[in-house]
Amino acid sequence: MESFGKRNNSLTYSHRVGAYAVIQNQNGEYLVVQSSDKYLFLVGGGIENGEAPIEALKREALEEIGFNLSIGEFIGKAEKHWVSPQYPDLSQHNIGYFYACTLAKKVAEPLETEPMRWVSLETIEKKLFHEHHLYMLKKTLD
Repeated sequence: MESFGKRNNSLTYSHRVGAYAVIQNQNGEYLVVQSSDKYLFLVGGGIENGEAPIEALKREALEEIGFNLSIGEFIGKAEKHWVSPQYPDLSQHNIGYFYACTLAKKVAEPLETEPMRWVSLETIEKKLFHEHHLYMLKKTLD
């Protein structure tokens, strides 16, 4: 598993495991969710207790974008240790499972309010919040 960030052993880390989709359209753009502070995130999120990564990814896609996904190749697993600049007392250890996906059918309106956007690789490289997500997205380019 690829690791990003430096673990500070004097901190207590909140452990979060998630599943994420790398979705590319025919124009070479990637589907992301944009936060209110303009950072970009891959579609996906936390895996709930007892949930398999693919089940979590399907659920998160419905919540975030309202689409079913066609889940393809498992890209890999990566982790990141980090401390939020907004919340310096909260240390995070994120582990992600990443899958190449395509959009299937729109089945609902998203439950979450952050907008989804198709963006270029150049924009992803500047604005994607998590470096381990960018690393996994770039593995699909090989």
